Amino acid sequence: MLNQSLIQTLSLFWKLLTVLILPVIMFLYIKFMDVCYEQPFTFADLDQGKNIHKWMIIAIYLAFLLCWNRLNPIVMNILKKLEH
Repeated sequence: MLNQSLIQTLSLFWKLLTVLILPVIMFLYIKFMDVCYEQPFTFADLDQGKNIHKWMIIAIYLAFLLCWNRLNPIVMNILKKLEH
């Protein structure tokens, strides 16, 4: 149905998403905390700040990995079906 190279590209992107999502999570966390705090919240605050922020990012990342792991067989089956 779809081009073979497109299927391989989608499969590669799906697998790389487990690594590429970490900067996105950190960016969104910083933006969210910037809205919640009265003073600006930057990456330096995250890097040098309290460990609770680091633990929150790790927890969000682990939750994402759990969801990714649950969805992986479904996504791979869909990509295999699109191949034919």
